[in-house]
Amino acid sequence: MRRFFWGFLGFGAVMIMAIIMASGISRASRDVPTREPSEAERIVQQQLDAYNRRDIDGFLETYAEEVTLSNFPDGLLSTGIDAMRTRYGAFFDRTPDLHAEVTQRIVQGDYVIDHEQVTAQGREFGAVAIYLVKNGKIQNVWLLR
Repeated sequence: MRRFFWGFLGFGAVMIMAIIMASGISRASRDVPTREPSEAERIVQQQLDAYNRRDIDGFLETYAEEVTLSNFPDGLLSTGIDAMRTRYGAFFDRTPDLHAEVTQRIVQGDYVIDHEQVTAQGREFGAVAIYLVKNGKIQNVWLLR
């Protein structure tokens, strides 16, 4: 009887381990798989990286020639790449501590919405930017402050 009990207990331990291992595999298969960033997300990230380097040429490379920059919802700030160069070139020159970090990003098709924590000229503030990306370039930017 003792042999039967210890043998049964050993078999039970093996079964419990098998169930635990199987549930771990099952759980892992339900994890959200990592995904490749969309074209829109890649362009916006490239833009942010250039912004943080204060690299005006790299920054503007991500924008369409006729880009519009607006305060949300309809406060037009500028139109065109030349206006962006003037606006951001001067800002990059006078802001050596410039840095933006994305705290949350939402990607929906051609739209990328970034909530950012920005450091500039010794101040920190939050900002939201909504980007519309078409044909590999940022077409529109709406800023919420």
